[in-house]
Amino acid sequence: MEQSRPRLKENVIIEGNRSNLRFVLDIIMTLFFWCYTFMVMIFILSASFGYSNSITRVLNSAFKTTNGQVRLLFLFGLILFISFYMLLSINRIYNKKRFGSLARRTYPTNVTNKDLSNLQLMNAEHIEKLQTADYIVFEKNPIVSLEEEKES
Repeated sequence: MEQSRPRLKENVIIEGNRSNLRFVLDIIMTLFFWCYTFMVMIFILSASFGYSNSITRVLNSAFKTTNGQVRLLFLFGLILFISFYMLLSINRIYNKKRFGSLARRTYPTNVTNKDLSNLQLMNAEHIEKLQTADYIVFEKNPIVSLEEEKES
């Protein structure tokens, strides 16, 4: 008999067992990286549009760059993105022209009684019984073994 178990009112799909210290460290690290990302975005956008603020001046002096160099880097990234996009688009068009649009994920057709009897693993009479009857008891396994078929 099954043991009874406590029933909780709430459904908990995933339950973690991390400590409070680990939770606080996760939040601090996440906030740090969000702030870092925000500062980098401000730096790139303000340098790209020629707007000078304290973050841009500090980072330009730390990395010994100018707003023009940041714009060139941004332009280089944009050109690289566009060239990869174009190459992948051309490859897609080439594959469509060469192989055609492949119809994938189509369901196979329904199996008929004729298909099942063509396998020659079971008599047509047994196949019919299996499909029509609600409850069947076989005295002997009706499926023909593949090893027996090879021997004969």
